[in-house]
Amino acid sequence: MVVYHEYYIYGRDNRLIEKKEPGYVKKLRTTGFLFFLPVLIYFIIFLIGPIVAALFFSFTRYTVLSAPQFIGFKNYLRIFTMSSFSNSLKVTGVYVITRLSVILILAFFMALLINKKIPFSGFFQAVYFMPYVFPLAVTSIIWKLFYRPFGLIEQITSILGLGYMPWLSSETLALPAITITTVWSATGYYSIILLAGLQTIPEEVLEAATIDGAGSLRRFFSVILPLMKPTLFYIIVVGTINSIRGFTPFLVMTGGGPGEATRPIGLLIYDYGFVHLRMGLASAMSVVAVVLILIFTLFQRRIYKYEGG
Repeated sequence: MVVYHEYYIYGRDNRLIEKKEPGYVKKLRTTGFLFFLPVLIYFIIFLIGPIVAALFFSFTRYTVLSAPQFIGFKNYLRIFTMSSFSNSLKVTGVYVITRLSVILILAFFMALLINKKIPFSGFFQAVYFMPYVFPLAVTSIIWKLFYRPFGLIEQITSILGLGYMPWLSSETLALPAITITTVWSATGYYSIILLAGLQTIPEEVLEAATIDGAGSLRRFFSVILPLMKPTLFYIIVVGTINSIRGFTPFLVMTGGGPGEATRPIGLLIYDYGFVHLRMGLASAMSVVAVVLILIFTLFQRRIYKYEGG
């Protein structure tokens, strides 16, 4: 016995013999694909395309002025013997760890403060977020003026009795100076994300912890932090990627100097690719940077799963 349905035909054993798709479903699927097509084209041209091109050029000797010549893994072997590349990885690592640590502490404090529903909390949110709105190039120029001799920073250090400090011309102080600039620029953005995470925590959970005798620190470490793991994972991953990719403040404020004290991997890739026109070597560096980001992200994800996130 064969059973007929409007769109399906079943046999005696209730197995589907034929499926007739209605016309309006095909039309909806086609319409949806057409809406998605511009995004797909953009993704292929501006995201997948450059990645494939960088991977291809990383195996070639390519100077833009001449045709690419395939040389195998020579670029990769060379960059791992370059002192400038290892120094850039060191600078990048110190910058990422310092920047993220300071941002997390300040952003958490700001988010907790606003979450207390203090007066004018909406105004403080706008003030915190405002530095992130400014282009980083503009922010870097302004802070470079602050750090110059007789600038705002010197006036503050003079009041504190520290005198003049060569922030951007010292190998010791240049990287902290840039870190302060980018922390000031990004902390408000991450505080808003943390605030959104805090507002998803049920009040009943915090009230129950208070009734059980948990103090502020106990509630923070035993209740708030565990429930904020997804938000923290997002901030750490995105913050790390943005820190590794960022080179605007380094280019504007110090140009990578003094010496190579502020030359992260992003600025090194820029120098070799667009200043020295050695695109093959720069492409190999960019591939290594992407692999490092991927490894770090997977490592963080594994820790997150291991801790029950």
